[in-house]
Amino acid sequence: MKLYLVRDLEGGAVWVAALAHETMYAYVANTGKFHDNNALRNDFYMDRRFTYEPIGAAEARRWIAEDLGMLNDTDHPNALAKWRADPSPLTPADVFSMAAGSNE
Repeated sequence: MKLYLVRDLEGGAVWVAALAHETMYAYVANTGKFHDNNALRNDFYMDRRFTYEPIGAAEARRWIAEDLGMLNDTDHPNALAKWRADPSPLTPADVFSMAAGSNE
């Protein structure tokens, strides 16, 4: 598993993401967990509307502590409802553990 800081085209930080076996997970501050984000996966492999900067766990923790990935309930109700109902989110501790042990 590899960790990335996802930035918009203006360079602003948008997500902390983790890639594992072609599945992209994004940290959603509203839930405190990483969730499968197929749109971000498609962007990573095809669209490239964002940039992906490899980062380590310490930097990922810092961004998470700053609530990167916090979405407004009014602007993103459907996405947040989906992620809140996610039956298999990943905790940050699990993601960091997998990233530390990964050679992917």
